[in-house]
Amino acid sequence: MLLLGPDHPALGEVALGGLSVEGDGGPAMLGAALSAGWRPKAVPAVEPNEDGALLAVGPAGALLAVADGHNGSAASTAALRALAARAPALLAHRAGDEAELAAAFAAAAHGAVARPPAPGGAVPAAAMAPGGEPRPARTALSLVVVTAAAFAAVGYGDTTAAVVRRGRLHLLDEPSEFLGPTSPADPFAGHPVTRRRRGPGDLLVVVSDGVPDYLGRAFGAAIEAASRAGADGGQPDAARATARSLIARAGAAGAGDNLTAAVLLAARPRRTFGWF
Repeated sequence: MLLLGPDHPALGEVALGGLSVEGDGGPAMLGAALSAGWRPKAVPAVEPNEDGALLAVGPAGALLAVADGHNGSAASTAALRALAARAPALLAHRAGDEAELAAAFAAAAHGAVARPPAPGGAVPAAAMAPGGEPRPARTALSLVVVTAAAFAAVGYGDTTAAVVRRGRLHLLDEPSEFLGPTSPADPFAGHPVTRRRRGPGDLLVVVSDGVPDYLGRAFGAAIEAASRAGADGGQPDAARATARSLIARAGAAGAGDNLTAAVLLAARPRRTFGWF
């Protein structure tokens, strides 16, 4: 399930997607919401919506990823399409290790983005440096692989992945250099794979920076409130509703930036195909 910002440029519009699956780690629901924001961006932008989100599942586990493009959507789109292309093979086998899978996904995104752009084509003014040279497209990216045992994450830039456990927010990645043509040849230079044991009832959230920037210190409380609002909507839409509620809360706070959220919730059993 892939949501791309260029497909949803209108302010106030919220695009939704989701998956609902059951497996050895217990039933779970995945949801994503994406919006260009509620107000025009405060700084010049190449495109109205440069974010994107990906959800994928397989016997090995699940993948949630959020990208936030800079100087256009080219880098965020390339990274997410590379993850989507690799997901069927990487998530196909139950024996997969979450850290190894996260590393393989990160290498795929790095390979798609960390190379010079093709020459030619018009460059929008917002993508030009003061000296007249085009700024390379870059992206923030947080990706998380979820198995029955653990979460494994890799992050670039200022997107955020976090686990909410018993009311406390635990970050899976931290701000770092963005992913782009000038990134180091090593995908993990300054971007380690982090792993956290998965506990019963854990809620995973992956967001672009517009969400915590506009929610501020209320970010953690907003996640819990959004999850309660989502649960009230019933299954199988709870994860989508949770993601949408989180976006709406950031929008109501005056968001003048793109907003994207991907979430994983524990769920009551339902009949579907198996995974992790």
